[in-house]
Formats: sequence, C-alpha cells, structure tokens
Amino acid sequence: MASALKRKRGPVEVLDTPKRSKSVKNQSGNPLRPVSDKAGWEAAFNPPQELVAPTNGVNGNHSHGTPESPEAVDYEAYVQDEKYKDAIHQREKLSQNVLYDNSNKTSVYSEPKKTNDLWKLSEPIGGRMINADPVFTADEKFLIVANRRTINVYSTLNSLLTRSVKPILKDDAPRTTRIVTYCLSPTHPNIIWVAFSDGSVFRIDWTTGRGGNDHWTISSTGCIHMTVASMESSGRRRDVVFTTETKKDGGFRITAHGMSQETPSDTPTRTIYTTPNRIQFLKTAKEGSVIVAASGNRVLLGRLRSTEYNTVENIRYEFRIFESTEVIKSLDVRVSERKETDGLKKSLKKSPVVDVVVGNIRGVLFVHNDLLAKLFSQQADGKLPPGISMVPRKLHWHRQVVHTVKWSLDGNYIISGGTETVLVLWQLDTGKQQFLPHMSATIQNVVVAPSGTSYAIQLADNSAMILSTAELEPTANIAGIQASVLESEEPLEAQVEKVEELSWRPPLVQSTPAIINPANPSKLLLGVGQTQEISATKPQVMSNPFLQTFDLGSAHNLSRQALTRTNITNVNAAPSTHPLSEPRVTHMKISHDGKWLATVDEWTPPAREYDFLKHRGKDLSVEVQQRREVFLKFWQWSKESELWELVSRIDSPHSLGPDSGDAGRIFALAADPSSSRFSTIGEDSIVRTWGTKTRKRDGVVVRAKDGNAFRNWHCQHAICLGKPELLEGSGHSEKYPTSGSVTFSEDGSVLAAACDSDDGLLHIVDPDSGIIRLSHTGLFEGTIIGMEFLDQDLIVLSNKLFVFDVVSETFRFAIKLASSPASLTPRQKQEMMHLAVDRRSRTFAVALPTFSVQSGKPSLWSASCELTVFHQDSREPQLTEEFPTIITALLPAVSSEGYIVLDTAAEIRTVMKKGSQAVTALAQSTSALELDTVPEEPTSEMLQEEDVEGVDDYLLTPAATQDGEGDDDNEHPVVTQQQLSEIFDIGPSFALPPMEEMFYQVAGLFSSKPLAQSVS
Repeated sequence: MASALKRKRGPVEVLDTPKRSKSVKNQSGNPLRPVSDKAGWEAAFNPPQELVAPTNGVNGNHSHGTPESPEAVDYEAYVQDEKYKDAIHQREKLSQNVLYDNSNKTSVYSEPKKTNDLWKLSEPIGGRMINADPVFTADEKFLIVANRRTINVYSTLNSLLTRSVKPILKDDAPRTTRIVTYCLSPTHPNIIWVAFSDGSVFRIDWTTGRGGNDHWTISSTGCIHMTVASMESSGRRRDVVFTTETKKDGGFRITAHGMSQETPSDTPTRTIYTTPNRIQFLKTAKEGSVIVAASGNRVLLGRLRSTEYNTVENIRYEFRIFESTEVIKSLDVRVSERKETDGLKKSLKKSPVVDVVVGNIRGVLFVHNDLLAKLFSQQADGKLPPGISMVPRKLHWHRQVVHTVKWSLDGNYIISGGTETVLVLWQLDTGKQQFLPHMSATIQNVVVAPSGTSYAIQLADNSAMILSTAELEPTANIAGIQASVLESEEPLEAQVEKVEELSWRPPLVQSTPAIINPANPSKLLLGVGQTQEISATKPQVMSNPFLQTFDLGSAHNLSRQALTRTNITNVNAAPSTHPLSEPRVTHMKISHDGKWLATVDEWTPPAREYDFLKHRGKDLSVEVQQRREVFLKFWQWSKESELWELVSRIDSPHSLGPDSGDAGRIFALAADPSSSRFSTIGEDSIVRTWGTKTRKRDGVVVRAKDGNAFRNWHCQHAICLGKPELLEGSGHSEKYPTSGSVTFSEDGSVLAAACDSDDGLLHIVDPDSGIIRLSHTGLFEGTIIGMEFLDQDLIVLSNKLFVFDVVSETFRFAIKLASSPASLTPRQKQEMMHLAVDRRSRTFAVALPTFSVQSGKPSLWSASCELTVFHQDSREPQLTEEFPTIITALLPAVSSEGYIVLDTAAEIRTVMKKGSQAVTALAQSTSALELDTVPEEPTSEMLQEEDVEGVDDYLLTPAATQDGEGDDDNEHPVVTQQQLSEIFDIGPSFALPPMEEMFYQVAGLFSSKPLAQSVS
C-alpha cells in the first residue's frame, strides 16, 4: 500500500506527529499498526514552553497549540524577535474568516492572505429565470427571458442564446438586487425596459446590447412591478413607464415616469394612485389610457382623464376598485372597440370595452366583461343602472393557485396554468375545455405571441418553450440549470392555510447531487426536481427524482430522465389535497470510464400518515424508520438511446442496525478511480463494496445485441466498523451513527472509511480483501462531513480540517473552523459544507456557509458562503472567495485545473488557475462568440500580397520534415490526439472559435519543440 501511494514530496512547514503508543487489534486478534491518539496531538502541537512566544507582553502565560487548536505551525519562527513581531502584527489584523478560529487567543499565527494571483473566478453561466412573463419581439424571431441580473435573447428558430446583456448596477446596490420585470417598448421595438428591485430602470437596446451602463433611479425604496405604455400628447409620442413602489412614510403608490430621452437626467414623474395595500401587478392598455392593477384581493381600474398634457407631471387618472373574495394571483386585460352604447352614460359611450380575467389563490377564474364601464357607471351610493350586473363569470377547474391567465388574441379563449402541470384552454362561447397535460413542472407564465400563432410558456423547473397554437406542439425549447434556488420573496399562495409539509428545522439548503462525466468533461449530471424554489423561512424537504444532463461548453440542457418514481400528472395530490411526495436522490457517483452510474434514493412516508397511530401510544419516529425505503441503483450508459438504463436495484443495502431488518440511511457513496467499483457506508456502520459479475441464465451467459455479456451488480465485501471492543477504555458508547464517509485512493488500493465517533476513529481498508489494515483516532472532530484522497494525503473535513499522510502516518497540518460553521447542526453541516479535490493542481477546496442573524434567528436570505482553495503542501490558502449565495455543489473540473461551483442562484462558476481555459469559456451567446458576423472579404490585390508574404515566411521557416544536425528545434514534432482534441473538441460546432485562431493553435503544435524523440 505504501509503495502504491508514496511519491516524492517537498518540505512541509508543520511538525510531524510522533509515533503512537496505542495499538488496535482486528477481529481475528492480530495486532494492527499503532493508532494516533490524543496524546500524540499534545506532543505534536504543544512545543516546549521556551519555544512559545508570549501573546500578552513579556510575562504572558498563554499556551500555544493546544489539542483544541492543532493549527500551530513552525514554532522556531517565533524564537527570533523580528519574526515574532511580524506574527503579532498579522494577528492584530485578523479578519472574520470562516476557516480560522480568530477568537482563540491562545494561538498565534499569521493571517492567511487572499492570494488571488494564481487563481481566478469566471463569469457565471446559467441562472434562474425570474417569475415574469417572457417577451416576444415584434417579428417573433426572438424570445427575451431574464435571469436574476441578466437579459437573455433566444432565437425562436433554433433555441440558441443570441445575446446576453448584463446591466451594470451602482456600487452600493444590495447584493439581493434582482430584476423584477421587463417590458418591450411599444414605441421602439428594439428597446426593452428593465426594472430592478433597488429602483433602477434601464433602457436597453436588445439588438446591440447598448444601454446597460446608464439607468434611472425611480425610487429609493425600490420597485415592485413595472409596465410601459406608448402615449401621445401635444403632438409628441413617448414611452411612459408606470411603476409600483413603496412609500417612505408607509403604503404603496403607482407612479408615471417620462423616460423618452436616451440618457438619464431629470425625469418628470407623477404619483397617480396611493394605497395602504401592496400592489403586486400592473398593466396598461390602449396606449396608456387604461390601467389595471391588482392589490391583494382588489382589482384597481383606472382611466386617463385627458390626453392634453405637456409633460408627465400633468397626467391625470381616475380609479375605481372592485373587491374579490380571495387574493388575486394572476390577471390579464383585453381592450376592444365599443359597438353598443345602450344604457351607458354619455361620458362612457366613447370608452373602450375592457374585459378583465383574474385567477386567485384558490384555483378559481373570474371573467369580468366590460368592467371599466360598469365601475364608472356606479352612482355615489354604489348602485348600478338597470340591466347592469357586477357578477362575474366563474370558471373552476384548477385545484390550487392559478399562476397565470391570458386572453387569446381574438378574445374567444382564455389560457390558464398552475400547479397541476396542465395547460387549460377555456372556450368561452361553448364553455368547453381543452387540456395539454403532463408538462414537466408547474406552469408559471403564459404569453401569447403578437400574431397569435404561438404561446410562450415558462415552467417552474427553469425552462421555457414555445408552442404552436394550432397543434400545441413545441417549436422551441429553452432549459437552464434546474437545481434548487432560494426564493427572492414570500409568494402570495403562502397566505393559504395548509397543513405544514415536512421542513428542515433549523433552516438549511439541501445539497445538489452533481458529478462530471469523465468520458465527456463538459457534461454535468445533476439530481433535480419539478419545483426548485426554496422557502427562506420554512425550507421543505424537497425531492429530486430526475437526472439532468447539462452541457457546460454550450450552456444548454441536453436531456432529463427519471431516476425514481415521479408524479408528473394532472392529479398529483392525494384526496386530502396534500401533494404526493417523491423520493430524494441523496448520492450520485460515476465510474472512471463514464459507463456506469450509481445513485442512492430515499423515501419516507409523510408524518401525517401516522396520525392514526397516536392513540396506540407508539413512537412515531420508530414507525417512520420501519417504513423508510432506500434503494441503491446502478445504471449503464446506452449509446443507442443516449440515456442511462437501469441494470441493478439493491433494496435496503444497509440496515438500521446489526439486529434490525429496517432500511438504514446511506451516508456516503464512493467510486473507484481505477476500476468499475463502488463503495457505500451506512447507518449500520458497515462498509460495502460493489462490483459486477456476468449475468447467466441456466448457466448460459446472457448477451446483448452487440455480443457483449450483460452484467449484474452485487456486494463483494461487507466490512463492519466501530466495534466497541476495538477501543479499550476509549469511552466509546454503543449508538447508531448519524454521519459517515468513505473514499478510494487514486489507484484504488486503499479505502478509507469512518462513522462519527467521540474519538474520531478512521479505518484504512484493503478493498480487494475487505480487511481493515490500519485504524487511527483523532482524525476528525464531531460530525464527519467528507474526506478525499489527494495522492498519499487524506483530507478530512469535520469541525476541523485535517490533512493526514497515510504513508508516513503523520499529520501534515490541521485547521480549526470558525464559530459560525462549527455551530451548525449536524444536518446543516452534511448538506451545506462541501469538500472537493483536484488532482491536476494538487489542491483541495472547501466551501463553508455563514449566517447572519435577523430577528434572533438565522436567515437564508442573508446567508453567504466562503470558498477556499488549499495546496496539499501548505496551509496558506491559494484563494479565498466569498459568494453572496449558498453553494450547493462543489466539483473538480475534470478537463482542467480548477473547480466548478453551483449555488442557490442556479449559476455555475469555474474557479481555475490563471492562464487556463475554463470548460465554460464557450458558453456564451452567439453574438459574443462573433458567430453572426461575416468578415469582410479582402480585394484580390490584398489576397495576392498576403499570399506572397505567407509563402516567403513559410520558406524561411525550417520544414518539419527536414533533418537538422545538432538542432533540437528541427526534430519531428510529436502531436498527440489529445492535443488536437483540446483544440477541436471544446464544444459544439456553433460555439467553435474563429477558424483563424484554430489554425494558429494547430500550427503552434507542429512548429514547437518535439514532446518525444523520434525513433528511426
């Protein structure tokens, strides 16, 4: 084992741990190698007193490097006065770094610096589509969809990202600032207005991307909603922007802004309506002469008093209110010319017909015909003229909240959608309904194209599609990263009283199962669900039964398939109206060759299903454990279908305990980097290794169509850990563990495994024989989060970060976490703390969350995360980066040196060394890649001159086939297939760099020095 792991290593800046004095015996009674105990920690990290520099004057008596703070390093550096003074000076400038416990005054060490000279953070790709209506351009050739801070323009012909515009916010903008809505200008079709939550409004030319540097600040209290109308007055047409805002003195208002000029300056504004209730929706019609808004359960309808005004400051509106029974979630308005004027006032005979449809949080649609005339026909006492009724038409099919509702272009249909994943078309004349069921997720928004020939539908799984109105078949599909995201604000449907679903207490964000396919490093595999939005106050236990394959090179969704049972149906609720729960994929790993995929999914019946057992006096937690389902599944990649096909399913691979037949949780899943082998560790403190064997039927090998034999997966070894008799007098109590971890070494010769214990017991196992070869204590503290091999070093993450040399059996260094991540609950640590290693750069990265307390409780809205990258030979971090969001997945970038980070904004960033190219480098719009520009063809004279110069330069360069005596530069260059694939196989054809750049890269390979000597 030592020879397989041992390599040449440079000097280390830490003290080695002395030899252990404690032994451990295996189950057969044979003595094992000595075990590292706490006495070894004291000897290693407590130097002689004369080497400890005082921390409080000359006579200071603080100790240095106690067992509770084993991060003491290189004590000889503090003997000399100058170095000691520098250390004291650095200690005084310690910042609130989550990786270092700065409150421990007994330790003196220099502050880790943010060394960003070698590493860099790439721009994010992906992102969550905001919950706002997509926008068709006037010619319907493009669809505009916004992310949190970016405007994306997609082609409706091929679904490709044509342009991406990121407006530049002011420096003091809050980190939670996001786009709230965006509208196409009715005056200038190439202009789109974008409103941010901090009150910034941008006027952007979506065809060129201009306008992202300048903005108007409409309000210091922020912006809730926005709409734009093209209004003409005094012979001049202009864009008037209407916004809903919060008043400084309380309440809300609707404000009109004149922003016809291209550069921000003094903008004429006027408040046209105020109310004590929040206004969540706003829309205009008939060139701004009609305004419709929704405020709670009220519909606000306003009309323009006069079109004769010089500036927006003189604009006047008159409003009426219609109250509904429930809170309004969606609304749409349709305006048409009036044909009949019988029974109307003289002032209303020229008014248009305004039809309004609203959808509430109870799933009911109300159709109000000619609502404007009816409201303004009311007398002062509220009475209506004879023959006029305010009773709307009621349409009810949805079982839950109606997320979106729209009029068809001709007014004969109403289109609605909601949680049932069904698009409903209501034919108003006949009352019949037409359904398009089994959409992939909740329907959030529906938009009718300007020509009425297609619908744009945005779904809750971060995808959008365009359907033809005639066949209801998709013509374009846009899908982003479908991982979990944190909701920006509490939704309206939260006001409906419901029986609480299972939620995490205290709040946490679930980790996202994610892996990179080694056979194709640009493919990212994610475990996702139908709904991704996480509540910041009561985050529910979310299921993720789907496998999404996302192409990092082109930022496109490739496929999505089910890993567990799913409920994509119009009846996805139980008779008690509770949603049907789905299993959750907790772990996912892929083999080294990318041919096998292993997944672990769990499902537990909701606690409400056990109410009938309360009268029996039974322990409900025991009942839940007995009904838990845990499956270990092995999938094989099919080249024909280009999907993962299920080969083997292991039911309850681990039990709850040694004498229990109930299914136990699987703490960790590991893949062998050198072979098709996996390993799991479970709640029963048993490590199991899994391998393949040939499938036979009646003694005959079963073969596929291509002649290859089918293979099944089975358990090769079962290794029991944590027996109490292994630790004499250690105080180890016999109890079920709550966490564990397992990992293979790089060559697959060693398997490290551990379950949580008071003494940090970790075992080194031979995976071929299933025998425990070595055991150590003190390798972790508290809950074990994860561990990874990096060469011969084992990196273990718990309340401390340990780097342990398995070959020399010494601790290289250890770092104590600060109080914020160390104070998290065990479940929070398992879900929100991440560890990853990159073998190319010999580094490892750690992601730790931090919480800010609001109103006495930690809040997910104010939570952030810190990512730190270490080299295995130094405790000084090479990069420390703070993310304003929570990291849900941390992976090594297989194709280059660095890491891939996924956060709660559904954005992917690449942390890489400077000078290296990220796998997401080509995940840009076609305009950014200059794929839409056609280079100008030079004249024939220029071509002739360039050809002559090119020939001369070529002749002056020694040919690659010439033999040079004594000149290494003239040797035949050896260009491998991998070097060529790094140039050509970097993305799809539409995302390739210019041909000229590729030519020079290939020419550079053949003109460089040879990589190997040619053999004649």
